[in-house]
Amino acid sequence: MEHYCYKIQGWFTYPNFYRSAVNQAKDGYHFVEIGSWKGCSATFMGVEIFNSKKTIRFDCVDTWEGSVEHKSDKTSPFYEPLLEQEDALYNLFLTNIEPLRNIITPRRLPSVEAANLYEDETLNLVFIDAAHDAKNVRDDINAWLPKVKKGGIISGHDIHDRDLQSVVQDILGKYTKTEEDVWFVKKK
Repeated sequence: MEHYCYKIQGWFTYPNFYRSAVNQAKDGYHFVEIGSWKGCSATFMGVEIFNSKKTIRFDCVDTWEGSVEHKSDKTSPFYEPLLEQEDALYNLFLTNIEPLRNIITPRRLPSVEAANLYEDETLNLVFIDAAHDAKNVRDDINAWLPKVKKGGIISGHDIHDRDLQSVVQDILGKYTKTEEDVWFVKKK
């Protein structure tokens, strides 16, 4: 299947990270993406999984209600008028992932609440890219880290942000940073 994610608006800058995750995965792996917006990154991962012919579960967790920066200031470059219509962003996400519905499972819940759906040490990859403020990132890492298997990866986007760097380092210690603005830690 050809990638079509670049036709979907989003801030997806980490194709190599997602491609590598699929390449290293084995049948039966389980990935979770926290923060999926309109589905740009999700469809990239979904196509990679489809093309790999591996059996990988892939869940996308989001409220599809946007963050403060998407709703508050109509002059902001992040403002999203779709959020003024109930369910419009979620419905657009569902439309965008339609060719991959047998691979992508949406979980429409706040991140920390959604973490309760998963048993501890059952996930191979958690990628955090939802709310970007320090409190929410801290809450996301703390909620999802126990869900990652030993040897699994907890990761996220926007590591250029100094507040985010501090949060990641405070909770996880040393982390690896990629050229794609991704941070990750292999759980020991």
